[in-house]
Amino acid sequence: MIGRYHASMPTMHAGGTRDAAAGANAPASARPRAARTLPPGRYLDGALSWLAFNRRVLDRAETAATPLLERLRFLGIVGSNLDEFFMVRVPALRRTSANRRLAEVRGHVERIVRSQADCLRRQVLPPLTQAGVRILERDAYPLGTLELLRDHFRSQLYPALTPVRITPEESVPLPSLRLHVGFLLEPAGEQARTASAAATAGDGPVVAVVPLPGTLDRLVPVPQEGAGLTCVLLEDLVAANADLLFPGFRILDSIRFRVTRSGDAEVDELRDDDFVEAMEEVITARRGGVAVRLEVSDADCELCRVLAAELSVEPVDVYACDGPLDLAGWSSLVDMPGLDRLRFEPWEPVSPIWLDGSEPIWDVIRTRDRMLHHPYESFDAVVHLLEQAADDPDVLAIKMTLYRVSRESPIVAALGRAADAGKQVTVLVEVKARFDEERNLERAALLERQGAIVVYGIAWHKVHAKALLIVRRESGRIRRYVHLGTGNYRDDTARLYTDVGLLTADDELAMEAGLFFNAITGYSTVPNLRRLAMAPTALKQRLLAMIEREAARPPNEQPLIMAKLNQLTDREVIDALYAASRAGVTIKLNVRGECLLIPERRGMSRNITVVSVIDRYLEHARLLYVRAGGADECYLASADWMPRNLSRRVELMVPIADPRLKRRAVEILESAFADNTNSYRLRSDGTYARVRRSSADEPFYRSQEAMHEAAERRARTELGEPAGKLIARRPRPER
Repeated sequence: MIGRYHASMPTMHAGGTRDAAAGANAPASARPRAARTLPPGRYLDGALSWLAFNRRVLDRAETAATPLLERLRFLGIVGSNLDEFFMVRVPALRRTSANRRLAEVRGHVERIVRSQADCLRRQVLPPLTQAGVRILERDAYPLGTLELLRDHFRSQLYPALTPVRITPEESVPLPSLRLHVGFLLEPAGEQARTASAAATAGDGPVVAVVPLPGTLDRLVPVPQEGAGLTCVLLEDLVAANADLLFPGFRILDSIRFRVTRSGDAEVDELRDDDFVEAMEEVITARRGGVAVRLEVSDADCELCRVLAAELSVEPVDVYACDGPLDLAGWSSLVDMPGLDRLRFEPWEPVSPIWLDGSEPIWDVIRTRDRMLHHPYESFDAVVHLLEQAADDPDVLAIKMTLYRVSRESPIVAALGRAADAGKQVTVLVEVKARFDEERNLERAALLERQGAIVVYGIAWHKVHAKALLIVRRESGRIRRYVHLGTGNYRDDTARLYTDVGLLTADDELAMEAGLFFNAITGYSTVPNLRRLAMAPTALKQRLLAMIEREAARPPNEQPLIMAKLNQLTDREVIDALYAASRAGVTIKLNVRGECLLIPERRGMSRNITVVSVIDRYLEHARLLYVRAGGADECYLASADWMPRNLSRRVELMVPIADPRLKRRAVEILESAFADNTNSYRLRSDGTYARVRRSSADEPFYRSQEAMHEAAERRARTELGEPAGKLIARRPRPER
């Protein structure tokens, strides 16, 4: 049953239609010209570009104008990003790169880690203390609270801890990304020495580790009188009470450490009949993957050498940190109630007036297309649409793609309720979504038990498209409603990521969305779509054709391309952009993360500008604008301009037809290039520079703040209030 719904699309992965062939079989008009005349060193290094993005995130933590707890949040994001870098990118680098390149990457990582620790110790913790939030070092525990902390350890922590002994004869599984405290022990007293002789294989020191459960808060509050908050770190409290964990032993030394294991295990795509079992094997294999990094609080000690040997980690893969490890684990403090003064001013998502229930949502969408810009506009509109569909007796069928979902997803709940009600519910759950495989398998099994038809992905490809189709009977006819977007159907990250979604009842788009769903269930050939562009079959070719078509326009039409992306690494697309720049096209690219294109270089990319915005929300939307001689073509897409998205994933690029919505899309694009507060410009030497105001008279402009205010203005206009608003601009301190 399960194997039947692991769909296969032969026309997308049979010989001759994969990555290289897709470009070779494209029409000549869709291939970039002049690539042969471009210099060989025309791409930036991908790993270093990714690390440069992480350095920009760190810069936000180092910026004094950023609220203190938000600075701490950015430091945690740096840590999480580096975790993923080591799990995914480093194993690939080890397979494909020379030692010199690996050494360069390690050097960049070491500098980021040092700066991260320095920022915490010198720039964040001291002003936090002044603000009434103290994180005590182990040697600074107040005398009056030592016994209280020890009682807390005995009652709340000790029962949850499991010390594990490490010996040369027996390997110990040390979980990836789990914080541990390691101890070097010595039997204390003759009786203890005798009792432990067999276990210790002699009188030498014993090495033991204590894994810290992820269910325990990293920051333990210290009871105190008066205002303010004082905490100690969980790992310090464990180290301070090690005598309770190891009775009969003397503590010679202790160390905090984390292991990072490779996370790039691949599933066997040929196992259609037991594909779910194959995915479960991948999850198990990842837990025991090869160790690629050892983070330690002290690299120059016997404990570190023992751990490195136990994990078969080379000295170059040991990273010492002058400060606490795993700052992402400080989230309990970052989000602690009562400390709003130390965070960004809250921006509540705006609920569109058409969501107030005064008219059926079907009438609202049927009247005209609607665009949602999250998180400035509430994701509740999408949830509400699905909940309405689940409960509406006139809804016959719901089809949807799910790439990542939240733990208690209202989307999954609505789909299950619809299936329980007897509606035809078809859901493609992408079980190959890296690091979310286990959750997606659970959600897929739940939906299947509730009666939904579940497709467990497509052989050889990940389905990354974000699509929802609702089929409804209205006055004797069938009408389809569609949501197509740039972001995952996750209600939690929809409050943290910027994304764009389109709601439409357009007959042609809805028909093509239906063809798309028929294709990804595996019972239809890949459709020839006119309005939608689908990867891996046509999206890249259409994109290249648009770039080349704009390059062919006369100068009096002022050819222009603007795009908003997460990553830009596809070299064929980059070459097409270079050629367009040389032909006189103005190209503005807002690329949040990795970018291999080199802008503003004479004779190659003088007309190309690349900026990256790093602010309170993660920039995640993908948008494209092409002036097209005044026709103003606009698109949203699920795909970045990367080989994996354009050639190895199922993606959708969606036209925005409504003139009002086109103007909104252009406003989103242009705002990034006007940002002089949280924007960085990529220079021709491959480095990024913070964008500053050109003069003291130039007002501060923050694109995310502008988008928030624009959403509020739209809501007031829809309510009949005047759109004008006087906004006082407050100077922000410079770094």
